[in-house]
Amino acid sequence: MIDPGTAANADAPLTDDELRELLLQARARDDRPVLRLVTSYVTLRRVTADVIAVLEAREGGAAVARSPLLLRARALSAHGLPRAAP
Repeated sequence: MIDPGTAANADAPLTDDELRELLLQARARDDRPVLRLVTSYVTLRRVTADVIAVLEAREGGAAVARSPLLLRARALSAHGLPRAAP
C-alpha cells in the first residue's frame, strides 16, 4: 500500500540527500541489496544523462525536445548526481 503522503512525489527523482541517506543507512546495517540498488540507480542516472547529452549533441536539442520520453529521461537524470562516498 502506498502512503498517500508520498504518492504525490512518487514520480519525483530521489534527491542527492535522499540517496546519501539511503547509502548511510544501508552501510550502517550492512544491507548489501540496498547498497547495490542505490549504486545501480546512480549508475543508470549517469548513463541516461550521458546518452541524452550525446543525442542532443548529435541530433540537436530540438530532437530531444520533440520526444516526451527523452524529455522525461532528461528530467529524471538531470538531478545532481551524488559524488562517490569514500
